[in-house]
Amino acid sequence: MCDKTSRTLVRAMPRVVVPGKSDPLHIPHRSRHVPPDAWCDYPQPIPPAWTELAARRGFRIARRVRDRYHVVLECLSCGAHTAVKVFTVRDAAVRCGGCAARAREQNAQGAGLTFLRRDPESRHYGYFRAPCGHTVRRQFELIQRVRDGKTGLRCSVCLVAREQDEARAHGWDRIGPDPVGNANYRHYRHPCGHVQRIARGNMQHGQCDCARCGESWSSKPSTIYLARISLPGLAGDVIKFGYSAHPHKRFKHQLGLPKSTRVRFLRLLDMPSGHAACAAEKAANACLARNHPDLVVPQAIYGGLINVRSEIYWPALRPVIAAEMDRISRQTSAS
Repeated sequence: MCDKTSRTLVRAMPRVVVPGKSDPLHIPHRSRHVPPDAWCDYPQPIPPAWTELAARRGFRIARRVRDRYHVVLECLSCGAHTAVKVFTVRDAAVRCGGCAARAREQNAQGAGLTFLRRDPESRHYGYFRAPCGHTVRRQFELIQRVRDGKTGLRCSVCLVAREQDEARAHGWDRIGPDPVGNANYRHYRHPCGHVQRIARGNMQHGQCDCARCGESWSSKPSTIYLARISLPGLAGDVIKFGYSAHPHKRFKHQLGLPKSTRVRFLRLLDMPSGHAACAAEKAANACLARNHPDLVVPQAIYGGLINVRSEIYWPALRPVIAAEMDRISRQTSAS
């Protein structure tokens, strides 16, 4: 009935056209498999007690249908007809299918959309026409949130077109979503034929370079390194796992190490490009931090001694890092 909340109302019931009846009949969701001609009149009287119960809930029993367990309720507010089981009138909150359908359409209009049809595969979804003219499939609850200004709604077709225009503006071609599944990345192809993952934000601002034919750090050869560091004031050594085109230069000029610091490179792994080194190193460090948090050196220990905020571990993690570098080496050789 129309005094229900809009969250309940948008869960509208399917409708059928019963042969010989002019008004559509809203039926329970679980009865959508029943053919329309099965909802014909059931020729039995309506007990007065049922009429009184229906009136208390804002309905009038129009007729009995299908079998001795079902009745058709006419909403005293909107006049729509809804088929329900008799026990629903007695024991449950009765919901008017017409009021629910009206609230669903009002929610769509309030969100700037046009409701087209329900999704036959899921009662939580419907199809809507967006202002751009494209058809979108969205949850009814999401449409209500859009109407209330709690979130936005974008057309996936228009989004792909915008991303394609962004890519072409910088000489790339968008070929699909990120193959790894990261929502912030897309898959692009450079005119040289090279295919590459690039963050959409970087593509929007033109901060992207081909890892094959470009001239920036991302396309030039790089190195993944594992170094042991002896810092003044620390009782024990730490190790750093990272990447750089010039590892020795990075430790000498870029990390802000004290002059008395001793650095020994335990392993250097050549990579074909900075892009490949960055991707492999970031994924490996994320895995190490997630699986071995007890061997991650807290920043408070080395803060002010090394100009970094992560990638510093205790030496006990060295065998695990060596295994990661072996894996990266095999993967790079295979590709």
